[in-house]
Amino acid sequence: MFGFSRTAALAAMTAVTALVLSAAVAQPATADPQPEPTVASDVTAAYQVAACDPGGTTSTDTALANQLNSSLKAKMRGYMSAYRVSCARMVIKAVHDRGLDPRAAVIAMATVIVETSVQNISEEVDHDSLGLFQQRASWGSASQRLNPTWATNAFLDKMIRLYPNNSWKTASVGAVAQAVQVSAYPDRYQVQAGDAQIMVNTILPYVSGPKGQASVYGVLPDGRLTYTAIDAATGRRTHGAVTSTATLGFTPKAMATLNFNTILITEDGPDGRLYRVDVITNNTSLSFNPPILLGTGFTHDLLTFDGANLFGIAAGVLRRYPVNATKPARSNILTGALIGGGFTLKTLTATGPNWILGTTDSGLLISYRINGVENYSRFQLKDSTWQAFDHLMSPGGGVYYGHRPEGSVHRYLDADPHDGNGTDIAGQGTVDTSGWVQTLLSAQPATVR
Repeated sequence: MFGFSRTAALAAMTAVTALVLSAAVAQPATADPQPEPTVASDVTAAYQVAACDPGGTTSTDTALANQLNSSLKAKMRGYMSAYRVSCARMVIKAVHDRGLDPRAAVIAMATVIVETSVQNISEEVDHDSLGLFQQRASWGSASQRLNPTWATNAFLDKMIRLYPNNSWKTASVGAVAQAVQVSAYPDRYQVQAGDAQIMVNTILPYVSGPKGQASVYGVLPDGRLTYTAIDAATGRRTHGAVTSTATLGFTPKAMATLNFNTILITEDGPDGRLYRVDVITNNTSLSFNPPILLGTGFTHDLLTFDGANLFGIAAGVLRRYPVNATKPARSNILTGALIGGGFTLKTLTATGPNWILGTTDSGLLISYRINGVENYSRFQLKDSTWQAFDHLMSPGGGVYYGHRPEGSVHRYLDADPHDGNGTDIAGQGTVDTSGWVQTLLSAQPATVR
């Protein structure tokens, strides 16, 4: 917006609507304009606003708002809401989808913080300005300016014209924002650059995060197989569950999905038989070839595959078996290397190459980085509440699916699954509240041969 003074606009708004607000007195401009002071009324003024995300806010937006309210340092500290996070998310997503450096998102967010306190203002408070960036009518139609994606791209278009050859990357955030906005208060933007960076750092992983489809195989109590596909970005089922007619023919104990049509399953018995199951189709029906016995000695209670290695836990001992074929024979599953003891886990999944994740009966969520033979790093991500899950699955990308015994599946997103820190894990809601009655579940890993 051009020449917009938030305090002046607030006074005008009060006069028009007779709202009782904590008004700030506008000060006359000086020869050397200074940043306007941050006052509560600037953030809490009752403007008419439009939705930013047509789908509304999410549980993650709420979680991130709580996180940001304690981590921000300036104007927006304590004032973030699920709605404001949804607006920030749409701006940051527009920058990400355009393929620009995250610094462009920081510049855009510093601008939005100053202009609208991260709100998609749908009334003409200051002249004919509208939207997150308070763009004048000369920028576009009202519907365009109230579309966060369009408005962000319009902002970026002008930024790139004014700063060719990516020179905006090295110019100060405040200088670039001012060049685009042409404000009467040019020093306001740089003041918010630090918080804009915090917002981008916090929200970007959730807009650049998981893509594609999570493929989940399962075993029913009667030995039949199931296949379900889940959209990794939204957590919605996109396929299935498709159920086989045939049964495995043995009682399974543990399973690991190698790829889209190959599963390893152990038999619940004293000699630890390991079978390979080759899936023929999982489209409108699920069929598979008779299980192929690969060998014995796999008495593991839990199995998972990280795209290159099979991990198994038996009596609390973790071993790693390199797998060098997509349809492995026994000779393609190399000798298991001892990683260590004390792995008394209730569930097990892989989150990336040489990274595994599990829960305990007491509710701990623990991540392990496997460094080598008898060499690993342990990170306790959560201290409680994860005991509710009897199966844990991860298709990669920081997405975790937890299955509860009553048949529900819950989705979580870890902004950085390999930072050893659980504070950035947020609940993403429920995939299904019931219906998942499988006795074993396993997701295809994100990285496979």
